[in-house]
Amino acid sequence: MTAPSPALADAPSVTPSEPAGAYAPPSPAQSVPVSRSSPAALTVAAAGAKYLRITRPYNVALERFEKAANENMSLSTLQNRAKAVAAANLAEYTALRSTVWPARVSTQMRALAKADAAARPHWLKVAASDSKSEMADHLKLATAAGGKAPSAQIRQLLGLPKYDEKDYS
Repeated sequence: MTAPSPALADAPSVTPSEPAGAYAPPSPAQSVPVSRSSPAALTVAAAGAKYLRITRPYNVALERFEKAANENMSLSTLQNRAKAVAAANLAEYTALRSTVWPARVSTQMRALAKADAAARPHWLKVAASDSKSEMADHLKLATAAGGKAPSAQIRQLLGLPKYDEKDYS
């Protein structure tokens, strides 16, 4: 390592100096109140259409699982269908909770989301079952948890037709 050259040590600084007080830190930006309004609730007609869009994938997955079970398909097929049900259940739950529903159905929509949340762990256990008998035990629990959902009442309040499984199979 070499020592600095004596000529550099004696050289004047090349950084210009500012007069005292010439530098002032930037002042904080003015704070402006931000209005955070909630999105408006859907109209009843828009809510009906959105409800059908949100619930369709879960209903289709449920009907596909039921059809596979009724046709005594293989354990792996049933496991895969149960995984699809659990995924559709989560998507439905998320969409129901993120929507501002009309007052006339908001309580029922919260109850439906709660039923979805209660059923989901059982569907995951159905998907992870090692036998059809174990699957049947978890399926009963999933059905019991999700079966208390107010879907029929929601459909009535939104002026929608009654659930028909043929629409989803």
